[in-house]
Amino acid sequence: MENRNGEGLIDPWAIARKLYQRLPLIALIAAVAVGLTAAYVFTAAPVYTAWTRIVVDPASRKPFEDKNAPSLLGSEVLGLDTQLLIVSSAAVLEPVVAELKLTEDPEFAKEAAGDAPERRAAKVMAALAKAVTVSREGATYIISIGVKSESAQKSADLSQAIAKSYLREQQQFQLNSSQQLAEQIDSRLVGLRERVRETEEKVQKFRAEKRLQSAVDGSLLVGQELGGLNAQLVEARSALATATAASEEIQRYFQREIEPTALGEVVNSPRVTQLLQEYSRAVRSEASLASGLLPQHPSLLRAKAEVARISSLVRAEIQSIGEGKKVELDVAQQRVANLERQMETVRSSSNVGEEDLIMLRELETEAKSTRAVYENVLGRAKEVANLEQITMPVARIISPAQPPEDPSWPRKKVLVALAGVVGVALGVFLVVVLEVWRQLRARYSPAPVVSESKVEPVETVVVEAAPVETVQVTETVQPVPRRRIVYTGSPKISTGYPKR
Repeated sequence: MENRNGEGLIDPWAIARKLYQRLPLIALIAAVAVGLTAAYVFTAAPVYTAWTRIVVDPASRKPFEDKNAPSLLGSEVLGLDTQLLIVSSAAVLEPVVAELKLTEDPEFAKEAAGDAPERRAAKVMAALAKAVTVSREGATYIISIGVKSESAQKSADLSQAIAKSYLREQQQFQLNSSQQLAEQIDSRLVGLRERVRETEEKVQKFRAEKRLQSAVDGSLLVGQELGGLNAQLVEARSALATATAASEEIQRYFQREIEPTALGEVVNSPRVTQLLQEYSRAVRSEASLASGLLPQHPSLLRAKAEVARISSLVRAEIQSIGEGKKVELDVAQQRVANLERQMETVRSSSNVGEEDLIMLRELETEAKSTRAVYENVLGRAKEVANLEQITMPVARIISPAQPPEDPSWPRKKVLVALAGVVGVALGVFLVVVLEVWRQLRARYSPAPVVSESKVEPVETVVVEAAPVETVQVTETVQPVPRRRIVYTGSPKISTGYPKR
């Protein structure tokens, strides 16, 4: 800080000199702070903290559960945060209080003396909750459980007991969930069983009223009979078409529209096949002789006679087969006609209407769906009943707590060193504040009044103002120390020295 003439209001060199002069005082303040802190740390009761570390499995699922199903923790981040709160909850701490008999421990029950048992247990559990620290190790799935106690062994025992109680609570939660699920499924099965019985009774009653008897496979007898007749009719019509085609081919042969060799599979007779082979050889022989002999040559005449003979035999054989095919055609036509009449009779004798069939299908669909739900729930109930005693651990202990060798509070070396630093800082602060106060007080305090009977040499006081003219009056008297006072701020100046 500076005044208007550029001179500093605070002299840092004076402060430095004052600090150097007051080093003993600063050392004394630091020694007092260190002494008081040492007295506290060596007389305060030590507090020990033991840590148990557990790892949480984020992919934990129930036995034989679908891999696509959500894990027991759900969302990993929210699941881990939830587990931190569960570890320090009453459901975990209450069994520890009862197991280790903390209501009789002076350390945790000192504030609950004289209270009722329930109130005493609540206060002890609250004291234990204050002593418990649960944290997550970084971005891992490891949870650390720390417990503060006046005894190193007790802190380790409490930490391990809380970890084990947490694991038991998780297993018990899964067992309770399975039991509740099994009870809900059993209650649901009762209603489903009754519903299945009612729907199936409706189906049977409707069948009896409408005379819609069903076969073993569940289909209607009328429909099954019509289906059988339809299959037979299709087969009969196919046989009729085959017989008709064979008969037509034979008629074309007799009308000399095709050669006997073109009949092929139509006749399908070994005798005809043999005659056709002989006919083919005779025709080739006749053609060969005709190319080199005269028409009246005996050999050519014999060949023509042989062809005619075989041709007559083939014709007679095919005629016999044609008669048989005609009989087959008649039989096929009669069979088709009979089957068509039977189907018409079944259709006419059946009084099943479309509305009745639609209603029957609706009732059957409802009955089937209800039974499917019932069977699904029944299978689930059996599965839960068989697996309700099997639980998958959500977490496991990876580092049991050990009794700590050094207390977590007070930290003697750290506190004593910190007290020394704070003491030195406090001493320096006090010296600097006092020196600054002294300088400011001296700077702004009024000047002392000078007596006329005795004038001593004094400093020249300069007050900043506008420039003025200075008038000096002297006398021929014995020189004495003079004091020059310069006033600024007024145009009228009066300067003089008293006579001796």
